[in-house]
Amino acid sequence: MRRAAVAVAAAVAAVAGSGSWVTVPVAGVAAVGLTGCGPSCGNGEVEGDEQCDDGNDDQSDECRGCRYFAPPRTTIKWSFNDRPDLGFSGDGCLDVGAAKVLVELSGPTSTSTESECGTKQVVYDDLPPGTYTVALTPKASTGASLVTEPYLAEVIATTSDVTVEVVVPHTAWTTAYTGTFFFRVTWGGEACAAASPPVVSQLLTMTVGGDPVTQLTDSGQALDGTDEGPCRPSTDQFPQSILAVPFGPASMTIEGRDAGGTTVFLETFPTFVGAGISNPTRTFAIAGPDPVDAMPPDAPLPDAGS
Repeated sequence: MRRAAVAVAAAVAAVAGSGSWVTVPVAGVAAVGLTGCGPSCGNGEVEGDEQCDDGNDDQSDECRGCRYFAPPRTTIKWSFNDRPDLGFSGDGCLDVGAAKVLVELSGPTSTSTESECGTKQVVYDDLPPGTYTVALTPKASTGASLVTEPYLAEVIATTSDVTVEVVVPHTAWTTAYTGTFFFRVTWGGEACAAASPPVVSQLLTMTVGGDPVTQLTDSGQALDGTDEGPCRPSTDQFPQSILAVPFGPASMTIEGRDAGGTTVFLETFPTFVGAGISNPTRTFAIAGPDPVDAMPPDAPLPDAGS
């Protein structure tokens, strides 16, 4: 490699930095004649005010017009089932059984690449500017598609770096996944006995997609809203858990009762059950009773004649 080419590679590496990705070179950038910056741009010698000279007139490489050039990068990242609105940060490749992801790009130019799912992104160098359609297909280790059809998104490539996040939603998958649901409950910001008023027992009602959940918690409590169990402190080492819950958006109603059996806390939360066993723990923070509601009724005014 010529001295100038080595310098170009070092400069590009410095610009790119470090990271893990699949880089897809995009063909189709036409070679053009050079107008020299130094005495003779394109002769393989760095001369005058040239930054580089790799001895060619290829305008798709990193030395263009005898100036270092870091091509704009169009980065497509993928994730699965992210629902931050429901307190769920998304599933990983292992959770959904994805080994690879096929990324097909169509627009001003078309290309496709199949990447290891765990790389979580594909990077296109020097993509011709314009609007593209991205088709994502997560695949099992057998090569079979895990979605009913490729999931489509749009990306607009420019002359600057662009990053697009594509979230494959829970409705796209062919498999009826189940997952472990982990949760903790706080009552007015406190755990059970420390709450005001103290909570002695809890009742739980859970539905997924509107359907009642028939599974039990790790302590054997049913989720139909009728099974009164002891309050589980949020300070316990391990959260409460429910195994093999159907995957998807869910609803959890949590009721806390005092020692006399009176309901003192009650709230319903939208949530999400992720696929697989390694799911994040959801904390359900139930607000305390309304101080106004907790006050005794006003005493009657004294009789004017008394």
